[in-house]
Amino acid sequence: MTGVSADGRSLTRHGEDRKAELLEHAELLFMERGYEETRMIDIAEAAGVAKGLVYWYFENKAALFREIVLDMRQRLRRTQAKAIAGIDDPLEALYVGTEVSVRFIAEHHRLYGMISQQTRADRRLRKAQVESRRLQADDAAALLAEGQDRGVVRIDDDPVVLAYANSGVVSHFVLLYSDALYSRDGRPIEIDEAAHGAARYVVRAVAADAEAAEAVIARQLRVPLT
Repeated sequence: MTGVSADGRSLTRHGEDRKAELLEHAELLFMERGYEETRMIDIAEAAGVAKGLVYWYFENKAALFREIVLDMRQRLRRTQAKAIAGIDDPLEALYVGTEVSVRFIAEHHRLYGMISQQTRADRRLRKAQVESRRLQADDAAALLAEGQDRGVVRIDDDPVVLAYANSGVVSHFVLLYSDALYSRDGRPIEIDEAAHGAARYVVRAVAADAEAAEAVIARQLRVPLT
């Protein structure tokens, strides 16, 4: 089995594994040092390879960073797909998908912040980020459209509109956690609270029936309905 390098060259399975390893080291360094302070030679040293090998896979640091953007997109989609596999109820799948999205993005919030910052200086990176958002919205819109067809998601808005609104909810709940904000009683917001809070908000916002939404929430939180 082969893949493709940044310049269109075919990669063997070993080549794909080596490329993934370089991306992993680069991601860690970007999160630790920031984009500007991370050099290609630093990535090579962290991976224990010659600098020339890094340049064989990636034309420059900007190209490598764009690969990370694309890789993060695929990893998030795989995480979502794995989490909702086997769930038949679109509302329940939406709850679980929202919850795991908040957890994933919060775990990598520094890298996501860097991506947002770098898009202002790199047109190709901005294009990759827009494509990533569109794919995420398409996945969510398909689930919401199924829910509308089955009568469990409200039909007064287009599923694409609902998908982008839900994406905004995820982003803001991640900020609630990553900015180390505090609740009204002075407690720090924990990741469980942020993830389930976003999921509850989304399900209640899109559900066609309030009781169905509360039933999903109760099942996910494992609490009895009152």
